[in-house]
Amino acid sequence: MEIKEITPSEYKVPKRYWRGVVVGDLVLLSGTGGIDPETDTVLPTIEEQAEMVFQRIVRSLKVAGTSPEYVIRRTTYLVDPLKNIRVVGEIEKKYLPYPKASSTVGVTALARPGMLIEVDIMAIKPKTRKSTRGKARRGRRKQ
Repeated sequence: MEIKEITPSEYKVPKRYWRGVVVGDLVLLSGTGGIDPETDTVLPTIEEQAEMVFQRIVRSLKVAGTSPEYVIRRTTYLVDPLKNIRVVGEIEKKYLPYPKASSTVGVTALARPGMLIEVDIMAIKPKTRKSTRGKARRGRRKQ
């Protein structure tokens, strides 16, 4: 089975690192942090970081040929989860409002100083339906 790279154009990533992969109908997105892609800097607040994380996830899902309703698993890594879980949950609902299996993991630190959140995603690609327009027209009777 072929493995396809997902790397939206906004990402400046090393060649050895992929933003995510598509394998058949399965979409796996690497951890996304609250980093501004234009400045490559960590955003200062949990609110700004969470907004950026979920915006980037939605864009990556689109590049992969899917959308938020097809997310089946979400793992969120939070620094200070007792303080940050509610605000992150409210922001997540705006971008990923559909039910999914999920976990939130409290961590002491993430990959870059100042990062407070990182989220990875598993989604599926929707099945495309074959057109039935021709069949439906042929089956209609004129009255």
